[in-house]
Amino acid sequence: MRASAFRANKNTPQLYKAAVTPSVKVLYQTEQFDLANEYNPHISTFIPTENGIYEITAKVSFCPSKRKRDNSPKTQKDNCKCDYCKRNSCNCDYCKKSHSSKEKKRHSSKEGFAASISINVNGDDLDTVNDFFGKSRPIGLSVTTILQLKAGDRVQVIFSAGVNGEILADAPLTNFQAARFPSPM
Repeated sequence: MRASAFRANKNTPQLYKAAVTPSVKVLYQTEQFDLANEYNPHISTFIPTENGIYEITAKVSFCPSKRKRDNSPKTQKDNCKCDYCKRNSCNCDYCKKSHSSKEKKRHSSKEGFAASISINVNGDDLDTVNDFFGKSRPIGLSVTTILQLKAGDRVQVIFSAGVNGEILADAPLTNFQAARFPSPM
């Protein structure tokens, strides 16, 4: 039986507008490797050629928008680069070196947003991780599952959040991979 494994990374940031599209397919445009030519980076979809048991992992790093209002002009670009994600020039509250006590209270655990990442097979979310985060800091979500897939199944990663922002492009923080276990299936 031919080996099956791939890993793909995100190479460009992806804007996320919560009100426009509550959930989006995460785009992983760069193949790091693909042993059986089963990952299509143009559509960010894994399509196994053999039936089998697969371990699938996906990671997303997301930075909430710095804007206060969701209805800002479309000419403004959501852009967040910060110490958390090893980037420079971020103005999000998480990265500011000094917060006033008033600002710390304003960004307490009572404020925040929910976010989720899902492994989607043929249009159905089969494994989902949900969490709640503080509004002002970048987050990381990861989901890992083991699934029995059929040849031709379409596996994608779906992300959703309760705020606008940007899915960050950084190989260690935003990637998608799968490998088939040796099995009689």
